Amino acid sequence: MLYGCCVNMLPGADVLAGAGYAGKLAEIGYDYIELPLNRLTKLSGPELRRAAELVRESGLPCRSCNDFMPSSYSITGDDLTPRREIEDYLHRAFQIIGPEGLNAQYAVFGSPWSRKCPENFPMETALQQISAFLLRVGDIAAEHGITVAVEHNNRSETNTLNHLSDVIALVECLSHPNVKVLCDYYHLRYEGDSADALTHGRGLIVHTHIAKLEGRRYFTDTEGESPMVQTYAKVLHEIGYSGGISIEAVVPSQDEWEEAARRNLQQLHQLFDKSEFALEINI
Repeated sequence: MLYGCCVNMLPGADVLAGAGYAGKLAEIGYDYIELPLNRLTKLSGPELRRAAELVRESGLPCRSCNDFMPSSYSITGDDLTPRREIEDYLHRAFQIIGPEGLNAQYAVFGSPWSRKCPENFPMETALQQISAFLLRVGDIAAEHGITVAVEHNNRSETNTLNHLSDVIALVECLSHPNVKVLCDYYHLRYEGDSADALTHGRGLIVHTHIAKLEGRRYFTDTEGESPMVQTYAKVLHEIGYSGGISIEAVVPSQDEWEEAARRNLQQLHQLFDKSEFALEINI
């Protein structure tokens, strides 16, 4: 497994899109940083170069990006954001994080507000709109060497694709080589889904996020999460997943972040390192 940190929820993440965290994350021992894509696109040229410089100097790769696009964009309902506007945004965004830029592999499509089905609008039609959108996004992502990982978001954030099973079924149906699945442990827990839901995502899940259910906190311990998180880790290994696990969580203050990040990394190693499961499942 590779262990990373999303910086979008951290204090000061609006400054250079949180790239200033890269050096400390590298020092702590994380394998990569996950930067917010939408915030990267809002940086000026000099700011963007400085953000890339901070990441490069840290030696820590930007493996993935979340915060897919502005929350003001709408891809469902009658009042849609113009296609040209979205496509122009995506081309610029993927150019920033693609091989000619930060060289990230994945862009996480959550965007729960943008994909929310409006009241009194047919849900079936909204899902068709999301499908068409993702097919076009996949084509644009392919041009820039990026894979889009579709995230399931809980019902407090949106009313579409709330369950991992929903996303897996959609991605299977789309069958686009650049549109895959992200599994988010926090959303899985929020919706009360079983870890067994992951078994249908073999070969489709390319990236994961994690946080404790209570307060969406760092995994500094497993209080309140046992035995679910252990079962979750086991199932990930059973389906052959060995990609990134990004902590996407909040901390009360900047002063508390570094210690939480250190303890979180230690806990993730204990939970997910392959050696813990090798004898039991014959990997």
